[in-house]
Amino acid sequence: MQFADSCSLLIKAGNGGNGVVAWRREAHYPEGGPYGGEGGKGGDVIIFGDENINSLFHLRYQKKIFADNGQNGQNKQMAGRNGQDKIIKVPVGTQIFNKKTGELIVDILKDKQEFIIAKGGIGGHGNAFFKSSLNKAPTLYENGDKGEILEVEMKLKFIADIGLVGLPNAGKSSLISCLSNARPKIANYQFTTLTPVLGTINFAKGNTLVMADIPGLIEGASEGVGLGFDFLKHIERCHILIHVISLDENDHEDIVAGYNTINNELNKYNKLLLKKQLLVVANKSDTPNAQAQLKKLKKVIKKKDGLVVVSAKEKTNLDELKSLILKLNDSYLEKKKATAKQEAVKVVEVRQKKFMPRTFTFEQDKAGRWIIHSEYLSYWLYKIPQTTKDNIFRFNQKLNNCNIDNILKKHGAKAKDTIIIDNVEFQLD
Repeated sequence: MQFADSCSLLIKAGNGGNGVVAWRREAHYPEGGPYGGEGGKGGDVIIFGDENINSLFHLRYQKKIFADNGQNGQNKQMAGRNGQDKIIKVPVGTQIFNKKTGELIVDILKDKQEFIIAKGGIGGHGNAFFKSSLNKAPTLYENGDKGEILEVEMKLKFIADIGLVGLPNAGKSSLISCLSNARPKIANYQFTTLTPVLGTINFAKGNTLVMADIPGLIEGASEGVGLGFDFLKHIERCHILIHVISLDENDHEDIVAGYNTINNELNKYNKLLLKKQLLVVANKSDTPNAQAQLKKLKKVIKKKDGLVVVSAKEKTNLDELKSLILKLNDSYLEKKKATAKQEAVKVVEVRQKKFMPRTFTFEQDKAGRWIIHSEYLSYWLYKIPQTTKDNIFRFNQKLNNCNIDNILKKHGAKAKDTIIIDNVEFQLD
């Protein structure tokens, strides 16, 4: 399967169905009456976390994802059918941003986590809804609300307990294949691994931890050189970092320089990475001159960092390595528990309907017409089709709510002047 850890999408929820004007026409009900039903709700667009997916490749070429519109209302007060929701499955660890503002909308951190990213429009009322003692035969009806629309950018950051970092040919792929159930491609040349690899490590006590092999780290990785810039973000969620370095003198000219290269790139990308629990694994202990290389390496390793010498090829000291990993994880869990603040769990609240103030701005064109800009009036002009006397009267009430006549007259407008709202012309009283 091809790998992608980012994509952009245009997402649109379904529009609500329109209400209708209809009348009761039955033999035993001579007076009839309003009988128009309301439109169905538009479908929502829902993000769904799926632990069985490990890439955004299935979304990379879709570009647009739309939910279904609600069905229009029908006679006999029958409501239209609701539009079908659209579910977008993403890997656990996906962050979704508003592409226009850069704001983080949601972070999918759990399997089966759901989030309504675009809400469908509610259906418009039919004329049966507006029946009252004062208006027994209304011709009032509404269009359904438009569904929410937004452009998003998705970025995947793998959720793994352990991140493997190191120069190409350090033996990370061999190591993860020995410790876990991962089976990456292994070859004796640089950049064999072109995508992050995840594997699960099983321990004797029944514990399991997820390990990620992050490819492509070379000097300049934090600035976009090689593959590192694309994949460094995948270790930000790991709480244990394992720096794998080769003891084979053929893999790098200077083992100390190689060790410092990785540390420098981690520090440049995010200074917090070096504050994580770090374990140095000196691999390829079976190669000639490995002990001489190890002696050089020990001189520069920080005291706080653990060191274990292994050979993934010969499978030596792997049990010791697993034991150290488990101890680091236990230590992490204890610190996390000790420092956890007793705060209420943050819950994503259901978004309330947006409040639209009854305000407007205006300008006068060369023809003397008054061009009106108002979110409130634009909403109600779409909502109330200007096709019946009742609807025209109702929209005029919305104009009165904004005090539009008096405000414009204070700025020089006169009776019978033309005002334009969303390319629809009206006349001032």
